[in-house]
Amino acid sequence: MRFGKNPAKSIKDIAELKETINAVAELREIDYSSEPELGAIYQRLTKGRKEFEEVLGKNIKAVMHISSLDLTMKHHTERIIDIAQKMAAATAVIFGSAAGRADNRHEELTNTIIKASEQTDEIYSKIKEGQDELTGIKELSCQTINVSSEMQKDMEELFEIIHNMNKVIEGINSISFQTNLLALNASIEAARAGEAGKGFAVVANEIRGLAEQTQTLTGNMGTFVQNIQAASQKSSRSAEETLATLGNVTEKIENVWELNSQTQTSVSTVNDSISSLAAVSEEISSAMAEMENQLRECTNFMNDVGEQIREAVEPVVMIENILDESVKQMGHMTDDAFFRLNHREFGEYVKTAITAHKTWIQNLKNMVQERTILPLQLDATKCGFGHFYYAMTPKQPSVIPIWKNLELKHKKFHNYGADVIQALREEDYHRAEQICQEAENYSKELIFDLEKIFHLSQEKNTGNV
Repeated sequence: MRFGKNPAKSIKDIAELKETINAVAELREIDYSSEPELGAIYQRLTKGRKEFEEVLGKNIKAVMHISSLDLTMKHHTERIIDIAQKMAAATAVIFGSAAGRADNRHEELTNTIIKASEQTDEIYSKIKEGQDELTGIKELSCQTINVSSEMQKDMEELFEIIHNMNKVIEGINSISFQTNLLALNASIEAARAGEAGKGFAVVANEIRGLAEQTQTLTGNMGTFVQNIQAASQKSSRSAEETLATLGNVTEKIENVWELNSQTQTSVSTVNDSISSLAAVSEEISSAMAEMENQLRECTNFMNDVGEQIREAVEPVVMIENILDESVKQMGHMTDDAFFRLNHREFGEYVKTAITAHKTWIQNLKNMVQERTILPLQLDATKCGFGHFYYAMTPKQPSVIPIWKNLELKHKKFHNYGADVIQALREEDYHRAEQICQEAENYSKELIFDLEKIFHLSQEKNTGNV
């Protein structure tokens, strides 16, 4: 700009120049055609201001993603280490905490099974001996039945002989009776004959005596035969009873023999099964020893992986801290008019914070519904809103009081998450549901404040917050 000799024009030019410089300082859009140099500066500053806004937005997004990554990696690291600890505890329970203890247990089990197999072999041998004894008794019983049957046949023949003897005795008795009558008649006739019949009378008396002796003997023989017949009948009944008893005994021996045979078969099957079990037990023992080694190796590997991930997270935490400091530094830069956020930009960050809080409360509800612990940001300074909140302070008077009160409310909101996780770890699901409901109700108040800040920041279409 060149100043002429006209004072009035010079003053006007100075005023215009001052106005143009103020516009550049405030980054206001005016006609810079009269001052192309200042217009170029304005264009450069405006471009730098826009790039600053983009860099700030990218940094905020980057630090949010890094915080989420850090949280997720820490969560999964803790899960890996927890799983490794549980595997180690389970391995200790299954195989014993001392090395070699599990092998001894399985070896004892295998030896016990082998011993049981040997005892089963011995039982099988004894059952076989018993079976052989039963077979001998069974054969002897059959022989006894055969002998008893023959004896019963002999008794029946004896009855027939006795019956014939009775007939003979009856015939002799009849002859003796008739002889006695004849001798009596002969004596009578000899007495009538007198002296001539005396010799005949002697003969008749002798015959009569013989007949009486014959009757006496046949009578005694009849009694003897009757006694023999009675004894034979008793023997016959005893033989019948013996045959019946032997038949029952034989039948029972048959049943015992059959049961013993089945037992022998079962014991043989059990013996085979125990032998197979012993072989399988040896294989299981070997497999479990191998499994124990693999589980211990897996446990050590998972512990190592957990520690490696934990070490790998450290640079992420460092990057997060650097980005967080960068965002805060850029937030402090917004105090300068050249970098101050306008209403639209500030409102976008607030809307992002509202969305982040709705997502957070939904994740909390998912945890309670699924009854499992998921990655959830509990640090109020590292959530989507926290990075933005602690990086800058709005200058709009109507927004400042609400903005300042957000800090305690925001921290309280995140504390609900810690309480829910604790309840889930204690498996107190009812309490977890109650806390989640309280958090959801409380989030409505927090979101209401954020929406109010958003609307207040949008009251002017232009300018800075």
